[in-house]
Amino acid sequence: MSHSSRIISLNLFTVLFSFLTASLRADQPNGQFYLDKGNVYIKEGRKETAIQYFQEAVERDPYNAEAHNNLGMLYAKKNMLDEALEQFQKALQILPKYPQALSNVSYVYLQKKIYSQAILYAKRVLRVDPNFGSAHYNLGMTYFEMKQYNNAIPELKLAVRAFPDNAEVYERLGDAYRAMSKTDEALAYYRQSILANPVDTTARAKLGDTYLDKGDEKKAVEQYRAAADLDSNNIPAHYRLAEHYKNIRDWDNARREYLMILDADDEQTQAHKEVALIYERDDQMGLALYHWQKYMEVYPKDEEARAHVIEIRKPMMTKKEAEKLAMEKKLAQNEAAASSNPNGPQAIPKIPGQDTSAAPVQDTPVALSPKSGKNKSSAASPAPPQILPTPTPATQIVPVEVAQPTTDPNVGTIPH
Repeated sequence: MSHSSRIISLNLFTVLFSFLTASLRADQPNGQFYLDKGNVYIKEGRKETAIQYFQEAVERDPYNAEAHNNLGMLYAKKNMLDEALEQFQKALQILPKYPQALSNVSYVYLQKKIYSQAILYAKRVLRVDPNFGSAHYNLGMTYFEMKQYNNAIPELKLAVRAFPDNAEVYERLGDAYRAMSKTDEALAYYRQSILANPVDTTARAKLGDTYLDKGDEKKAVEQYRAAADLDSNNIPAHYRLAEHYKNIRDWDNARREYLMILDADDEQTQAHKEVALIYERDDQMGLALYHWQKYMEVYPKDEEARAHVIEIRKPMMTKKEAEKLAMEKKLAQNEAAASSNPNGPQAIPKIPGQDTSAAPVQDTPVALSPKSGKNKSSAASPAPPQILPTPTPATQIVPVEVAQPTTDPNVGTIPH
């Protein structure tokens, strides 16, 4: 074969190879395909699968701003704030005025409590679109966290215009007015929140708190009971009901509320302590001791509680246990005297059958669990808990359907 023939054959091979390669690439899904599939999985609530598709979308098309934004949105839902911020910033490198990404950056800085940056990015959105509801919400919540309630309320009202059916925005307005002691306005917005979402137990509990602020205990209890009935695990509502029943000396109902709290969370030490005291009133010392023991597993250094438990146990002790307790008390007194005596330590009485070479061991009262017969232990010794008003929950991130980048505030932003 001549040289020219070989060149022609080689060129034909190159053309054919390029054609086949292009055909194979055309058959492979592109970044937009994975972006669209990810959006479908978001609507179906399959967030982990959606993340995988968005990751593939940005891998195949690094310049797809929407894919970066949506991936960041899902990272934010998982509280992976640094990873979310990275994706939002990549989206803004591609589209510097992308309102959803700007608003989402504001949201992340709000969660990270970097309030100056949260305000900066929210205002950048509003320069692009003055009616962008999520930016008004983020700005209002930032002012709220900074306790600048007079600035927060106008922004949250603008957010309500953008999201008239969003219960959370109404609830936040109620929070702001209640923080300013404007109870009538707070009541109105909490009611509006419940109208938008009748099963919102948090708003109902806050409505009850606000009725208490006005001295209307009957309406407060109605809201607490409604919140507890809607969600049996609503611990704040049960605590408030229990406090109400304690105040009117209805011990049976108070005990019932505390036991419902413990059914929801057996580590609620305040409930263990309160129900133990109620069982003591009813002379049910075995159950009282069980709940005291559960309390002391978390607060073993609460000397007042320890002494109280010892007093409860005394009538229940055998003669041998009583003698041992008395001797341990005497040993403790002698040790204290020896440590304060400049002339040297006092002789320590010997307990018959006990090896005094080892340090005396205090006997921690133990009551058997009526449920499992087991006891847990804990090394932590924090201060005893206080019953506080219902805390404002963290801003919720709601799944959002997104298509191509758009200025619609309902698309591609968090938390709405």
